[in-house]
Amino acid sequence: MVLRFLVPLLVLLYASSAAAQCLGDGVQLFPTPGSIIPTNSRFLLEGVGTARPQVAALVGKKLRLVSDSHVVEVAVQRGWESSLGRVTVILKPAGAMEEDKRYTLRVDESLPNVALLNGRGTMLPEWRTGTGPDKQAPRWLKRPAVSEGFLRRTAQGTARFVRLNLSLKESSPAYLVVKLEPRRPGPSVQQYVVPVSNNTAFIGHEACSGTFAMEDGRSYRARIQAFDAAGQMAPAVPPVDFEAPDEYSMQQ
Repeated sequence: MVLRFLVPLLVLLYASSAAAQCLGDGVQLFPTPGSIIPTNSRFLLEGVGTARPQVAALVGKKLRLVSDSHVVEVAVQRGWESSLGRVTVILKPAGAMEEDKRYTLRVDESLPNVALLNGRGTMLPEWRTGTGPDKQAPRWLKRPAVSEGFLRRTAQGTARFVRLNLSLKESSPAYLVVKLEPRRPGPSVQQYVVPVSNNTAFIGHEACSGTFAMEDGRSYRARIQAFDAAGQMAPAVPPVDFEAPDEYSMQQ
């Protein structure tokens, strides 16, 4: 069922704090640095703005995960690209990490002077491993559904998001890989990684950046796959259809 959104002022205020702000130039990682991760975790490295071509150029190269007594080589594999100046690559460790260790990803060895945008105040991304590997794929408790849309005008342009509500049975951090396409002829399919936080995921864009470009009031279909930190996929779910928030809805 295609949904049409009414966007009251309260929802717009919520969206401005819930959706990511303009990030500037640098890199982000998933799982979020500082998280507790399984020993078989893989990672996603996102380049934003001017860091985008530098991250894309890492495909086929090696990085290092380093603890106080253990080093794991990490292969960089091709991932997904956004139409809004972002690119994501997959980081696949060559072997398991050790339990209950703090590991640092030495991105500085390949990307010197690139800012870490979600590092919780640290210069380099690091995580703490848990008690072992994650061997169970995530399972849906509630399939993803669009609950509301947000449209916000700023000095830089228009921010436009929709919120997905969902629930997964999963012990490690989870994320979605979303393919977004218009339901009538238009731009090519967009594909990107969207983090899950508190059973919620946002797809859309700020005025200067974001995951997906959406046009005013256009109908879209989102094909959604869910993965855990180890790269295991949840069962397939039907696509989600919706309409992007538009100026008319905002004024109602």
